[in-house]
Amino acid sequence: MIRDPYQPLPYTIAPARGQALLSFEGRRMPDNMPLFETTKVEEVRPPPSDQLPGIEQPTAVSGPNLLMHGDCLSACAYLKANNIKVDLVYIDPPFASGANYAKKIYLRNGGKTTLEGSVTVGEEVMYSDIWQKEDYLNWLYERLLAIRQILSETGSIYVHLDWHIGHYVKVLLDEVFGEDDFIEEIIWSYGSPSGGRAKTGKLVKNHDYILHYAMSYDSRIENKIYLPYSQAYIDDWFKYTDEKGRRYRQRMRKGDDGKNFWEIQYLDESPGIPLSTVWTDVLTVYADPRAYTGAGQSELDYEYTTQKPEALVSRIVQLASNPGMTVADLFCGSGPMAVSAHKHGRRFIACDIGINAVQTTRDRLAAAGASFDVLKIQDGIRLFRNPAQTLAKIFSLVEGFKTRKELELGEFWDGGLPGASGRYIPIKFVGLQERLTPALLDVYLEEIYQLEANNRADGVRIIYAHRDLAVDQDYVNKRIRESGKTQLKVELASLNQLLDKKGASLFTPDSAMVSVKVSQPGKWAVAVDQYFSPYLKAKIDEFNSKRGKRKKADILIDEEDKGAESENGDQPAKPPAKFHPVKISETGLELIESIQFDTTLRSDGVWISNPALEDKAGPKDKVKGRYVLSTDRFRIKFRNIAGDEFIWDSTKPEPAGAPAKKANRAKPTKRKAGKKGR
Repeated sequence: MIRDPYQPLPYTIAPARGQALLSFEGRRMPDNMPLFETTKVEEVRPPPSDQLPGIEQPTAVSGPNLLMHGDCLSACAYLKANNIKVDLVYIDPPFASGANYAKKIYLRNGGKTTLEGSVTVGEEVMYSDIWQKEDYLNWLYERLLAIRQILSETGSIYVHLDWHIGHYVKVLLDEVFGEDDFIEEIIWSYGSPSGGRAKTGKLVKNHDYILHYAMSYDSRIENKIYLPYSQAYIDDWFKYTDEKGRRYRQRMRKGDDGKNFWEIQYLDESPGIPLSTVWTDVLTVYADPRAYTGAGQSELDYEYTTQKPEALVSRIVQLASNPGMTVADLFCGSGPMAVSAHKHGRRFIACDIGINAVQTTRDRLAAAGASFDVLKIQDGIRLFRNPAQTLAKIFSLVEGFKTRKELELGEFWDGGLPGASGRYIPIKFVGLQERLTPALLDVYLEEIYQLEANNRADGVRIIYAHRDLAVDQDYVNKRIRESGKTQLKVELASLNQLLDKKGASLFTPDSAMVSVKVSQPGKWAVAVDQYFSPYLKAKIDEFNSKRGKRKKADILIDEEDKGAESENGDQPAKPPAKFHPVKISETGLELIESIQFDTTLRSDGVWISNPALEDKAGPKDKVKGRYVLSTDRFRIKFRNIAGDEFIWDSTKPEPAGAPAKKANRAKPTKRKAGKKGR
């Protein structure tokens, strides 16, 4: 079982200063945040300008730039414990939109495909945004408290929200930061080129809003930003041109003597239009540039569903921080804030709990030439890519599990185990980012007491990822006895216990066949001859099965149509195209998103990628699969198209059954690796 290296870190927040408090059933007031051990897993350093391709050179560790894989709450605890203060925080948390967000999974097949013009084999859920309102507000409130702990005295926070739940979050922000330190509400009107949304009979929603709070209203940083004049404005107002070709306008002014005079204002001396709280000039990444003009329309798409434009967050960086200051984005997604901070000379801290977000941000920062460390928060839970996919898999480990819908349970319950005569054992899972505390247990017990009324429950099971040490089975039994409200047995179960017993089925590793041979003196040719992913094989099989059934249905419909057409004397329609199932090639290279090499082999295990050897495939490009190194001692990090990673190590002993290794490496040597790393 994985140890839970947790210790509570107390909050030092002052009581709310007289403003209204948000009250709802199950409201929790946490007084500490969880501090976990943190491990540095990678150092990313830009190559020196004189570095030769393919040759590693030592680089110095510099700067506090951090990319953290873990929850926002735990990241704040790490920063607080290490006395790291932040001058600007931007967060784009889940919006409680009631939807799951996914990205398409593409085979990297060089543009050749049997998928009728598409190279996608399905989708992977990036994160779930389906919440009970009370759970969301408790979850976010705790993280806002934690963020307040790490802000500097002149620090600000910008919280990106929309209409779903932002009105409640505004009250939470008033509680945490104070009404007096609310600065402004920014409206981001991002545009929508599609008229589809208008068909619902409602006004088209085309804006988010960003709430700005400061630790101190008077001490905050707010730099002046001016937007350029439009050409129409220039033509209307700067009509005149002097003998040097400078455009200007004349304005009447009143002098100290009370007399009017004409003042000349030159265009090249005019700063522009002062930035207001309504931003209409930055488009969403997915806006169609044919329908709109404006900044951000040509920004690269990093295949991240909720990606925000770099132009948007860049404006916030320039508005609320100065060069050399530290900027943090604790729900970093595709990483635009960290990249913007780097480009504008700020230090950055980025964090996300999803591995796909961390990978996207890591690659984006590396491409921008940033220097940073990647840290993994050791919270004791091994995620299956991200919390949403982990939750979807967890209940498959519970034998006989049925969903709440199948058992006709209320929204509070995640599902349960069916029993005889319509009875059941409801199951409640404490979220991966939650800790089972005495206060949270009391909320759960109130729901459990209500089960007595329907007389169908045979017991209750609570599965937790983290818990306070005080909340064990004896504590639960004692609380139930003291209440006298139920005779139901409430069983506590650890997620790690489930993973220890059956977790191997979730984490079946990928494998690769790699050959290494001497190509010339001092040079080794490395070839990835074969790659296989059990998970992606199952994903493709599922895709083929669904598409095959769909095609069969189309054929049946077509046969019916033909019969009807022959009766009417019409010409038969063209038969539907034959279905061609997707097949993995012999090499399997189309399953690989990127390959990295580490030739430093540091004793502490920290990964240091050789930038000159990094090989990342685009949606229509395969990895090269062939490389030349100046050493035969190296590690390869494979990342597949679903985001899973594992490391192949040329220095490790051969696994059982692998081809024998040639001592002189004069001929290709193949090894199959099945070890998976995160």
